[in-house]
Amino acid sequence: MKQVLICLILFSLPTMLAGQVNDYHINGTISYKSSKNIYVRFQTTESILVGDTLSLFYNGQWQKALVVKQKSTTSCVTENLIPNNPDIGQAVQFITKGKKEDTTNKETEVKQDILIPAVTLDQGTEIPKDSSVTKKQITTGRVTLTTNGSINPDNNNNFQRIRAAFSLNIQNIEQSAFSVQSYLTYRHRYGIDQQSNTNFYNDFKVFTLAVEYAPSNKYKLWLGRKMNSNIANMGAIDGIQTEYNFGKYTAGAFAGTRPDFNNFTFNPKLPQIGAYMVRNDKNSTGLAQTSLAIAEQLNDFKTDRRFLYIQHNNSLVKNINLFFSSEMDLYKKVNGETSNQPQLTSIYASLRYRIRKNLSLSGSYDNRRNIIYYESYQTFIDQLLAQETRQGFRIQANYSPLKRVNINASAFYRYQGNNPTPTKNYVANIGLSNIIRMSTSASISVNLLESYYFKGTIAGVRMSDNFLKGKLNTEINYRNVNYTFFNTESSLTQHIAGINFTINILKKTAFMCSYEGTFEPSKAWHRYFITIIQRIKN
Repeated sequence: MKQVLICLILFSLPTMLAGQVNDYHINGTISYKSSKNIYVRFQTTESILVGDTLSLFYNGQWQKALVVKQKSTTSCVTENLIPNNPDIGQAVQFITKGKKEDTTNKETEVKQDILIPAVTLDQGTEIPKDSSVTKKQITTGRVTLTTNGSINPDNNNNFQRIRAAFSLNIQNIEQSAFSVQSYLTYRHRYGIDQQSNTNFYNDFKVFTLAVEYAPSNKYKLWLGRKMNSNIANMGAIDGIQTEYNFGKYTAGAFAGTRPDFNNFTFNPKLPQIGAYMVRNDKNSTGLAQTSLAIAEQLNDFKTDRRFLYIQHNNSLVKNINLFFSSEMDLYKKVNGETSNQPQLTSIYASLRYRIRKNLSLSGSYDNRRNIIYYESYQTFIDQLLAQETRQGFRIQANYSPLKRVNINASAFYRYQGNNPTPTKNYVANIGLSNIIRMSTSASISVNLLESYYFKGTIAGVRMSDNFLKGKLNTEINYRNVNYTFFNTESSLTQHIAGINFTINILKKTAFMCSYEGTFEPSKAWHRYFITIIQRIKN
């Protein structure tokens, strides 16, 4: 009962804080990944500064993850600071301070000639509608063809992978209320473990394939497979979803099935149903949002999981952003005995404080238990229950002492149950821009890691530049890795070097190529990546 009361208090919190200074969110999408950089496309980057940190959505919450190294008017070159490996098409968010301004006729200081791979709206990202004008058909999409491979000292471990991705989003078909969204991929690896991988659906994945009906700005309905941004922790939903807006609130519901656990195909034996409520508060300076959802997931029409989810993003205090999310399981079945006693499954909270324009501090706390599906995982429920809670702390500082210098430092601690030795990770990065000419940038990074079985350091440097009026973007990088393992008293030393470039062949066509080599005293590994991107836009 106490946990439910906390949820209700958080749901009403924006009302108590309304009228104070707020933030607003800039949404983007990952358009391309190289061995070192992640490229993000926005509608505008005027409010984003080199050295700012962008957020990715993992495990039901937004996590600070990408540090901006370079930017153009609509795109950013970033560096990933977390262990997770984001996907092309994944949503990115930047939270900035103050009132959103009209920048149509405003001159900016960003470099116009930086080549950033272009992106279209993938995986269900929606194109904003303007109710004041006649609906126009807007078509965006992208075809991506990629091949990468690894050449190893042991020839038996060599492999080559091909990947094709296709996205197509048609908004307001023939100026109607209907729209379609799609994002499909095909990936196949030749070499390792391919003898046992003969199922087509292990390679072919449908992430989004849905039809939208939106007769007005108040009502929307989707049919097909789609991830809902208001309940992103649910993942992709196969079936029907609907939303209705009234004032500050959005009420939604969904009914359908979950994708199959093994190959992400349609599985009629995994039905689910749920509802959610979203409150949005805004004033002249920004936004705040609170979401509350409840869901029932089944396996062969037996309760698999029942849970409550709350998410709160509050930027109503000037220079401060608070994010909170939590899941609470409402069902438990062990040894044939069921219980509806609420049990806290996860808590994630982050706080960012911008002290000055060039100095910000942030911290986060993460506490998670294993998510258990009591019918799907019934053969190893006891093992999952025995595993202890994981919790982690992260603190980060970002400082720009000079216009062309940015310093970012962070520390991360993660604890597993009663293990007295936490996993520690310390990262420091210095970014330099305009060091040789206006388009040249470089960075130096140091990463110190330590756990109960090893400790090590990773030191690296990289430099990037663009030529031919931004049509050719190049980068070289180097890392030195030194690990010491406590149990075996052995060590690992590696030198990793790479080079990559991007060529904008035509206005909507890009070619990307990169190489990375890992060198040890007695052997070496070689990896390559080749990508062609063709954008579709009316």
